[in-house]
Amino acid sequence: MITSTTSRLAARLTVCLALLNIPYLAYADQSCAPGDMGCAIFSGQRAAAAHLRDDNQPLPEWTTRCVNCHTRTDPSPGFAPPLTRGYLLDARSRRGGPPSRYDPVAFCRAVKDGIDPASVVLRKSMPHFELSSAECTALWRFVTNQ
Repeated sequence: MITSTTSRLAARLTVCLALLNIPYLAYADQSCAPGDMGCAIFSGQRAAAAHLRDDNQPLPEWTTRCVNCHTRTDPSPGFAPPLTRGYLLDARSRRGGPPSRYDPVAFCRAVKDGIDPASVVLRKSMPHFELSSAECTALWRFVTNQ
């Protein structure tokens, strides 16, 4: 059962995406190669269960597509950083923390627990995904082209 808080959040997210004019619809219809689990998760063709920090209510599936907030191009026109090879692999200061870079383990920690490689907590708007190790690894390979 979806709570009124979750419903309000979903409605706000929809409005924010529309106001920011994020071009997620083009990516949502992106065709993924058969068996490309990372692409399917990123684009929302494969559902990814998630919830927000401090709230264990599941989010509606349409709100948990990576492409809703992230792009795979630099610079990102949205409010979330781009999920590109350069952004993830280059050492850089993120949210006031020391320079850090992502690797597969740090990426999965960020996706699942909302903590970046420098142990800085991500924004509360970043969902905590319930992905298996295989799903997270596939997503990492997709966004870094590895």
